[in-house]
Amino acid sequence: MSTRLPLYRMLNAPLAHGSDSVVDFSFSSDDYLDPGVTSVAHYQYAIGKDSDWNPAEHSLMVQCVIERPPLLEAIFGPEGVATAETEVLLALEWASADSSWRTLGGVHRLQHDASDRNIVLELELKQGTVRGSGHISVQAFVGRHASDYIPGYANQSGARLGPLAQPIEIIIDGDGSLFPVLEEALGEEEPLWELKVHWSDPQDEPFTSEYVALVLNSSHPHFDQLRDRRALNVEQSPLMRQVFAAWLALVVANVKEDMGVEFDTYMDAPEADDGIGSIAEAVRSFIKLGHLNTASLPELFKSTQCWLDNRVRELETKK
Repeated sequence: MSTRLPLYRMLNAPLAHGSDSVVDFSFSSDDYLDPGVTSVAHYQYAIGKDSDWNPAEHSLMVQCVIERPPLLEAIFGPEGVATAETEVLLALEWASADSSWRTLGGVHRLQHDASDRNIVLELELKQGTVRGSGHISVQAFVGRHASDYIPGYANQSGARLGPLAQPIEIIIDGDGSLFPVLEEALGEEEPLWELKVHWSDPQDEPFTSEYVALVLNSSHPHFDQLRDRRALNVEQSPLMRQVFAAWLALVVANVKEDMGVEFDTYMDAPEADDGIGSIAEAVRSFIKLGHLNTASLPELFKSTQCWLDNRVRELETKK
């Protein structure tokens, strides 16, 4: 017995191929608190830079403004996914493996004869519900459809029509840096920190908390002694600096073991462009920036601690 698949036209981020001004994202929080949004690469943002915003205490409001003419063309035009009689539902979608959930924001009902100059979509991420990184995309769904079936077009209410623009990545625990630091309540009897590794190939997977992270145990009795808890920050405690040095050395050692004989050759290759690259690219950057000695694990631990200590001294002299 076979099941017939209902094939219909789907969107593939058509608005990403035109002007960047077609889709514009902005961020805010409770009581007009600035969440400290920093653009770290194209379609990638870190939250919490130079801000009192805290994902455990504050919500994050995301607003997306879309220009109507190109939007209508993408959905109802000759290459579109809906007929003029169809009502299309638009919403922002949050999806995060780190937070272990996905959700939709408020729904906007779009029709072919819409007169609005711009379409405004909003999504609220409640306090205590997000961590690590996640993606926000503009999704389209079928609302009311034409009574007559037209081949090539979806005719089921709720059918997903796909993303309208390139998804953006939000790094919740980044504090403006690219270091994947997470805070989780692991239990009072568990260690203060642990290394999370979920990569299959460090040359392919990105350097984000979905694949590798420093997980700080917020339930540990000594958690408060970490203070700022952000990498390479002059305000962090010596304990946090030692934790981060040990974690970074373990990441480098794990990547070296996984890559085997390719490791040395790869480390000598030119670096890629800016942004969040692969785990192996991040490790290569750390080794070059810190002049890390990867000859042995003891030398790696020693050189990593020396690098971070020197960075803190440099920051202190600039204050």
